[in-house]
Amino acid sequence: MVKRGPLDTVLDSIAAWVSGLTYDDIPGRIREHARLQILNMVAAVLSGRYYGSQSTMIPGNISGGDATILATGRKTSAEYAAFVNALYSMSFDFDDYLFMGHTGHSAVLVPLSMTEEAGLAVQDLIVAQVATNEVEGRLGASVLLGHHNGQMWSYIHAAGAAVAASKLMGLTAEQTASAVALALYQPNYPLAPGFMKSDSKLLTASIPMMSGMLCARLARTGMNGNTDILGARNGFLQRFAYLPLPHMLSGFGHWWVTDTIAFKPYPGCAYIDTAIDSVQSILAEYLQKTGRRLAPQDIERVDVSANILSMGMNALSETYDDGRLHPVNINFSIPKSIALTLLHGSLQAGHLSGDMLARHGHDILALSKKVSLSHDWYYTLKMQSSFYSFLGGRFVLGDAGVFRLIGAFRKIRKDLPPASLGISGLLKAWRALPAADRKAVKEGMMRKHDHVMMDTFIFSFGARVCIATTGGQVYEAESIVPKGASPHDRKEVVLDKLSRAPGIGTKAGDLYGLLGDQMPVREFVKHIQAA
Repeated sequence: MVKRGPLDTVLDSIAAWVSGLTYDDIPGRIREHARLQILNMVAAVLSGRYYGSQSTMIPGNISGGDATILATGRKTSAEYAAFVNALYSMSFDFDDYLFMGHTGHSAVLVPLSMTEEAGLAVQDLIVAQVATNEVEGRLGASVLLGHHNGQMWSYIHAAGAAVAASKLMGLTAEQTASAVALALYQPNYPLAPGFMKSDSKLLTASIPMMSGMLCARLARTGMNGNTDILGARNGFLQRFAYLPLPHMLSGFGHWWVTDTIAFKPYPGCAYIDTAIDSVQSILAEYLQKTGRRLAPQDIERVDVSANILSMGMNALSETYDDGRLHPVNINFSIPKSIALTLLHGSLQAGHLSGDMLARHGHDILALSKKVSLSHDWYYTLKMQSSFYSFLGGRFVLGDAGVFRLIGAFRKIRKDLPPASLGISGLLKAWRALPAADRKAVKEGMMRKHDHVMMDTFIFSFGARVCIATTGGQVYEAESIVPKGASPHDRKEVVLDKLSRAPGIGTKAGDLYGLLGDQMPVREFVKHIQAA
């Protein structure tokens, strides 16, 4: 860890770590995560070709340059290529996520465009990428108890883009600190109506990314920012968190949030994944038992029990549901995502294209009405147990105190649509938890500041699905850890996802093999286009 001087700010320390980070400093397992993250974001970008408003993604004439818009092959500047690529990657919510943020849009696409433009190698891309992941994940965690959550922490992309650009341009620690400070001077504040319903959601990462890249260039020319922007009175933490968690802005070089990376196997919010995993298991069981696919007319009802985060996400999607089918809203709706899965036998980006939604709209809506959703404290407690197994409660909350914590949760609750949590089931669910999980929750809340085990963390968004058929049969399946969130299946999920992206097919494995340390990024991008 970088030692701080008496006058240094947190941001100064972060910038010193970023500036000094080398490829050899990054553990081998983290480099492997980074390679998979690159391929995952390539798959997300190319899958965006199915998006219904694709023609709006490249407004006006584009300037010349040596960076590639992956979905079209056109060349432009690094800033504009990253901007447009992120429009595509955001289109179906088909990205990755880690503790705490959806970092891939900026962590991959900014250094990808800049290293291609500058003629650098894959290892240069990975150094900037990992630095960006580490800063963005911690920044999101520091405002976990605040106005936004998940992808709506869009300001992390401004800071992350500034980090990546500073690293690749060789800025000093002082210049890097100024670049990030400039990027956070006017942090983006996304609004739910635009995020949950329309094409504006596609801009969530793109606009802050371009801002962060430009701020790095300004810092290189000598423009300086207030590096106390994070912790100062009326600064970032105070304005974007009901209860700031400054302890999360630490541990650089000691623990890696990139260890927690998860890759989405389905287009949509991560909170739908375990429900879709369960549906897929039921479809496979039905086929094995009957010798045919489960047809929509065979389904009487679908009952889903889920964790509190999935419930909150789904309630938010319903708030902005106007009855029309749009990929953005479907991505956050468990009933509609399940309906698509039941209709097609799987859930892929192509199923969300404008043509497909228009052709099957009536069936999708009819099937979604057969889906009921309820909260199950068992899965919420399992999720809490997973969290506390790797991160001590006292580390996260510091000396905040119970009353400040309760006050922050009350403010968060007011920001969300009402949702029935079934408090009466809490005690029953607690008793149903395995003893190890109960112990993890109780001890985890009291663990001290030095308990951080990112390398053992796995996301848990449990759900159970029960499908009753018109013939009277009942099929049930459960998923605790979503596919793509475990070290055991991350690579499999990414390569399968990449193989399904338009134009890739069997070349997915070849692209993985091309991500050697010394491979020029330009050559890697050429192979993407050739595929």
